[in-house]
Parts: sequence; structure tokens; C-alpha cells
Amino acid sequence: MAEPVLRLADPEVQEVTAIALRVPDQAMAIPAIKSAEDYIRAGEILISLKEIRKKIEATFKPIKQRIDAAKKEVLDQERAADAPLKRAEDYLKPMIRSYDDEQDSIRRERERRLLEQGKRREEEERLAAALAAEAAQVIISEEVYVPPVVLPKATPQVQGLSFRENWKYQVVSLIDLVRAIGAGNVPLSAIRENDVFLGQQARAMKSALNYPGVRVWAEKTIAAGRR
Repeated sequence: MAEPVLRLADPEVQEVTAIALRVPDQAMAIPAIKSAEDYIRAGEILISLKEIRKKIEATFKPIKQRIDAAKKEVLDQERAADAPLKRAEDYLKPMIRSYDDEQDSIRRERERRLLEQGKRREEEERLAAALAAEAAQVIISEEVYVPPVVLPKATPQVQGLSFRENWKYQVVSLIDLVRAIGAGNVPLSAIRENDVFLGQQARAMKSALNYPGVRVWAEKTIAAGRR
């Protein structure tokens, strides 16, 4: 269902509206301009429109000003109502992000240690097998492969809370970037429109972006949605 149209009961509005409503009838009373009198009458009606429009504008101006003032007051009250939520958000988000980063760092360090332990065990087992088979050189020369260790995320899951990665870039060596463009390893757009092109590349390729002279990194942002 359509919203009801705002009706203004101000007497001045009704008056100026009534004046405007009479003008089309006055204009259509001239079926055609066939004489000087018709021409003059048509011209007078057109000229009168300007004065009527001025009256309309003057009538509605204070009404619009009152509406603008009321809207501003509503917006100010809305911002004031949201201000405590903004303070809580600004207080909690950095702590949540910091804790999540810390847990990620701890997890990566544990993964690294477990991977090293796995490599040592594999090397020891290979050496024992090589000695037993009297083929140490052949076995030891093979590259050691240990499946990567991926530990579960230690940060607790909060329904409705998520992280987004905002990938950014920085040109740390313009000379290296220009050389890479000259060698054909990097598109020419990287130097012509670096602010747009490199930003798009960083967001699309993330850590895979490996342009000489360009550094990329991700900044976490927190999004709290509905449960």
C-alpha cells in the first residue's frame, strides 16, 4: 500500500494553490492566437506565472525550513541513541581482533614446531632404513616430505561474528616496479593507474601478488551480524 501523501492545511498554501489552479483555465480560454489581443492576453498569462511561482516559493520556503529543522533534530537524536553502541563497538573490536591475531600466531608457532618434529622423525626413520638396507646415499638424497600441519583455530566461534580481510598495497621501490614493467612481468597499468589498478590487484590476488617493489598486507575488520 502506498504511503499517504503529505497534505498541508496552511491557509497560505491553500490560497496559492487555488491561484495556480485557475491559470490553466485562463490559458485554455485562448483556443488560438489570431489577433493582437489574443497575443497580448497570452503574454500576460505567461508573465503572471513568474509572479505566482515567486509566491509559491515564498509560501513553501518556511515550511521546508521547518521540515529540514525537524529532520536534523531526528538525525541528531538517532546519532545520540547510537553513540553508546559505537563506544562499545570501538572498545570491543580491537580486543577481539588482538586476541584472534594472538591465537593465530600461537597456532602457527605450534604448527611450525610440529612440522620440525615430524621432519626430524622422518629423517631418523630414513637414516635407519638406509643403514638397514645399506643404501643410505640413495635414501638420504631424496627430499624429505612431511604433510603440512594445520591445527584447528583456537579462537571460540561467536555466531554472527566474522572477520574480513582488507588487502592493501604499498609501492616500496618504484625503481623495481618500473624495471618489472619494462621486462613485461607486471602490467603497465601498475604505474599509470597504480592507485586503482594495484588496489584491485591486491584485493583480487591477496598474498599471491608478487610485484617487485610492491608490498601487500591484509588488515582484519570485524563484522557483527544477526544471530
